[in-house]
Amino acid sequence: MSLERMSLQEIAQAVHGQLLRCESEAWINSVSTNSKSGADLFVALQGERFDGHDFIPEFYQNGGRAAIAQRDTGGQNVILVDDTRLALGTLARHYRGKFGMPVVGVTGSVGKTSTRGMIESVLSGAGAVCATRGNLNNDIGLPQTLLTMERAHKFAVVEMGMNHAGEIRYLTRIAGPDIAVVTNIGTAHIGNLGSREAILRAKLEILEGLPANGLAILNGDDDLLFAQKGRLPCRALYYGIRNPACDLRACDAACGPLGSRFSAAGGAFTLHVPGEHHVYNALAAVAVGLELGLPLGDIQKGVENFQPADMRQAMIEAGGVRIIEDCYNANADSMIAALAVLAGSQGRKIAVLGDMYELGEFTEAEHRRVGAYAARRKIGLLVTVGEYAACIAEQARAGGAEAISLDSNAEALSTVLGLAEKGDTILVKASRGAKFEEISRGIQAGLG
Repeated sequence: MSLERMSLQEIAQAVHGQLLRCESEAWINSVSTNSKSGADLFVALQGERFDGHDFIPEFYQNGGRAAIAQRDTGGQNVILVDDTRLALGTLARHYRGKFGMPVVGVTGSVGKTSTRGMIESVLSGAGAVCATRGNLNNDIGLPQTLLTMERAHKFAVVEMGMNHAGEIRYLTRIAGPDIAVVTNIGTAHIGNLGSREAILRAKLEILEGLPANGLAILNGDDDLLFAQKGRLPCRALYYGIRNPACDLRACDAACGPLGSRFSAAGGAFTLHVPGEHHVYNALAAVAVGLELGLPLGDIQKGVENFQPADMRQAMIEAGGVRIIEDCYNANADSMIAALAVLAGSQGRKIAVLGDMYELGEFTEAEHRRVGAYAARRKIGLLVTVGEYAACIAEQARAGGAEAISLDSNAEALSTVLGLAEKGDTILVKASRGAKFEEISRGIQAGLG
């Protein structure tokens, strides 16, 4: 992570650490949690299966200048702290305070990454944007993002994920967002939190990091979020499609297999990605752009230029077959959104679906909810992989759909390759741990 130059003395003071054996001129231009990154400063994190302290000697041998550690392992320029993970967050909070650029924080059960990407696309027309990359949205990833801020950046957009209460409270206090976006309150991680109401409370922790004049931008078509209208401790703007009481509403929305069009804020918008859920993501980005004073034309261009991140509803053509690769993560709400995109696609529709995790006692019910929806949308064929996903197939069959339950990715790949024909559209989606990109890439190779 490249950062604006800081002295070791400043860093030690920021993280409340003890500086040992310091060089008189020790300046830091980069920070990393990877000992092989070539960074000046190494933060030695400890996990269940690793201990970064074991790599401190190697880090110094490779030219590293300083380490933040919980114990003294030797070498010049060591900052001793009680907890290196907390020190990373504290350093990021200190560093974020050096910059006056607006920071946008994004959370929600579904659509965080796409909404963050849409906001980044909109803001990039007005200047450089420091933004979350990949899945760096937790207590390690978010500080790493903030530590890449530079004077050249005009905005920052950071994603905040969680699977337990209190996590977003910690992240928002590090990031100090000026604008907080909450996309929706679904059932992701409901196995850990127990109810949508508990998920709502956890997501709204993001508001605790807002300044007095901060703004919350919320999905007004979400029942739990809209029920908070007039009860929040900050300014609030609601966006939506169906709720006429929303402050920013998409009108005349038309969603097709290749994208969507809608009108809002006095302008017409075009999206080159399919699915109504992307209209919601775009509305959040429009709201951010308007709050930050961007011209409407620049906001329109940013929406139109948006492209999803890898493995998140990427549209791929192979051998006359369209593949919707959506393998990065999954919960019932995102599965249903992806099935809606598939249902609006051309040709025969095949859904290859896998297990969804972290649903606890709701596991069977949530998988069955997906199966019932697939049957209602008349998906031509469902191919499921895994013990939990078998409930999707069973429920879909009960609704009159054709469904096959399999035990492995290899079986699913072989089955799909044996059935696929030109003109088909194939959705491939599961939680990240299912490694469904193996199926998607195998289909591409087999058909291409």
